[in-house]
Amino acid sequence: MRKTFIAWWFILGMVVFASCVPQKKLLLLQEKPDVENQGKADELIKTFELHKPVYTLRPGDVLSLKVQTTTPTEYNFLNTPAVVSGSDDPVLSGYTIEDDGNILLPVVGKIQLLGLTMPEARAAVTEALKPFLANPTVNLRLLTFRYTIVGEVGRQGQFTTYQDNINVMEAIATAGGLNSYANRGKIKLIRYEGGQAKVYAFSLLDEETIAKNNFYLQPDDMIVVDPLPAKFFRENVLGTFSLGFGILASVVLLIDRLSR
Repeated sequence: MRKTFIAWWFILGMVVFASCVPQKKLLLLQEKPDVENQGKADELIKTFELHKPVYTLRPGDVLSLKVQTTTPTEYNFLNTPAVVSGSDDPVLSGYTIEDDGNILLPVVGKIQLLGLTMPEARAAVTEALKPFLANPTVNLRLLTFRYTIVGEVGRQGQFTTYQDNINVMEAIATAGGLNSYANRGKIKLIRYEGGQAKVYAFSLLDEETIAKNNFYLQPDDMIVVDPLPAKFFRENVLGTFSLGFGILASVVLLIDRLSR
């Protein structure tokens, strides 16, 4: 019995020792690092051609509009945007693109923005304001670029970005990054297009993913990060085994004591 426990303690010691990481692999910016396979800062490893999508405006998009002008403040009808009482949500005070593709501005009227990129929309609004405001400078932002991340990440939920070209890794970073048991080899992307939900899968283990078309998100995309099988094993099989082993060890010790 004594030899059995010595053997178990030896195995436990080996596991702990194997999980140790040398300090020289943890300290940042060492004077004379002696570590194999170090990267060289000025050495270009590889280049990828990116496929950044150009987002075009569609009905339902909400825009934030801020205008700077040399027109006196009292005559600047866009100087004080409408604010919904009791709410800090900028979407509620933004300008919505209607089904006909127009936004409606006070005094100016309708401006057609359907299918335009953000720079094109900014130019269109600027031209529409010139007859009413002197030297207008338009700052236009998309407020409704939302995406959802669920699964093995630090913080699940729906997120909003003011970028129109955010990529998958940036999106996951905003959700707290991947957990230890996240399946990095098969990340699911659910995209809603033309009344359909399309499911794509890609690997963050493969550097070629950077050059894929779906590496960049579209509004309302959902990212699903499934767990590795090891999570089920640890939380269920290993937990049950540990409990059973503990009970068995206690019974063996009790029998050993009683038999003396």
